Amino acid sequence: MASTVSFAGGALASVALPGGDAETRRFPMPGCDAGTGWLRVEASGICGTDVALSSTISAPTILGHHVVGEIAELGAAAARSWGVAVGDRVVLEEYLPCGRCTTCRDGHYRLCPTTDLWRGGRRVGLVPVEESPSLWGGNAEYVYLSENTVMHALPASLDPEVASWTLPLANALDWVQGAGELRAGETVVIIGPGYHGLAAVEAAVQGNAGMVIVCGRTEDRQRLALAEKQGAVVVDVSTVDVAAAIADMTDGGMADLVLDTAGSGPATFSLAASLVGRFGRLVVAGAKSPSEASIDTARLVRDLLTVRGVRGRSPDNVRRSIDLLSVGASTLGHVPTHAIGLSDVGPMLRRLSEGRGPDTPHVVVRPGVH
Repeated sequence: MASTVSFAGGALASVALPGGDAETRRFPMPGCDAGTGWLRVEASGICGTDVALSSTISAPTILGHHVVGEIAELGAAAARSWGVAVGDRVVLEEYLPCGRCTTCRDGHYRLCPTTDLWRGGRRVGLVPVEESPSLWGGNAEYVYLSENTVMHALPASLDPEVASWTLPLANALDWVQGAGELRAGETVVIIGPGYHGLAAVEAAVQGNAGMVIVCGRTEDRQRLALAEKQGAVVVDVSTVDVAAAIADMTDGGMADLVLDTAGSGPATFSLAASLVGRFGRLVVAGAKSPSEASIDTARLVRDLLTVRGVRGRSPDNVRRSIDLLSVGASTLGHVPTHAIGLSDVGPMLRRLSEGRGPDTPHVVVRPGVH
């Protein structure tokens, strides 16, 4: 076991409290055993899931599940298992799977009952602080690496704020090129210019889409402008007939692929379904809560449409995402970062929940920022 830092002073963390408040606390850091370790957090991206969790958790919890950092301490068995050493930089996946069940053995560890968000829900950024050693989330100076942590190595030169795009981009690659089966030259419509929406623009560009259209509201105009810089055509759903606009852009053919990242309920689903052309695919990624939505089943059959739900990503797409970001030619370079310190996490989550977030959706917790 080796360490690059003294843990005598413990670690600061932003703790989300039931009811939506947050406070900064310091937690002790015990030494790791053979199968565990500690990660010094460089960056922790905030996404819509964090915003939703901030008002629904039932016990004090350190949120943050898009975590990038440097291995600070590591047990010998953990080093062998993960293939990393102290000083290496990694990105964590949020999943804490059992590693033994059929689902894990088949490579679908994101759906393991232990870590499935709708079943066991044991994840980075979701384990309450009452469970030792408390530091289970990325909104902290250090995060605990339990034996079932899932991590991927990062190049030493990759900027932490760029690296924090790894999981959103991996998700987008999975949803656009995987579930969405994007083919070169096709038209892609993305509902919502948020964190995952802009990542999906990059996935569509990497998939050689012929046209990428991003739909948002008037209050999203700054984020729509970012999508334009990435090469997308944008549509303000607050001011135009979206279906008519897309029909005009596509000579009536409509979209080959529609990705709904907004998940705002039945109305958004109905809008998304209306934009799909013959042989098209509708991929639903943004469901925030159970809701009932209708679809014209006659049209589903008549136009041979496909509807798929998605969540998370495959490990292969995490590695693809890292490779793309490391090259430095990603359109996500046009998306600025809004960096905040630990003391600002609570106020930022409140702003985001009230729709008063910054113009960029790329909000990143940097523990060293004050």
